[in-house]
Amino acid sequence: MPTVLELYERLKPKLGEEEARSLLEFIETSVEQRPATKADLQQAVSGLREEMHLAVASLREEIHKVKVDLLKWSFAFWIGNIAVLSGIMFALLRGGR
Repeated sequence: MPTVLELYERLKPKLGEEEARSLLEFIETSVEQRPATKADLQQAVSGLREEMHLAVASLREEIHKVKVDLLKWSFAFWIGNIAVLSGIMFALLRGGR
């Protein structure tokens, strides 16, 4: 496969110096903008999968924290209810004498 310099030297006598340079610059830029290959797509998919796994792990951790907070607040609510009901029962039993 010829190099860019070899192609330039072959095209220069037939097209001219400026035209040969322009053609090779066009070819180089179009090669840089090549369509994605199957390997490129597989790499992108594996990257997305890794990001999704990290996001799912983060969500699971956040859900776990919320569950712990809910359990703490439930205990506080139950203890508060027991204290209020005990106070009412104590007042009723004391007032009946």
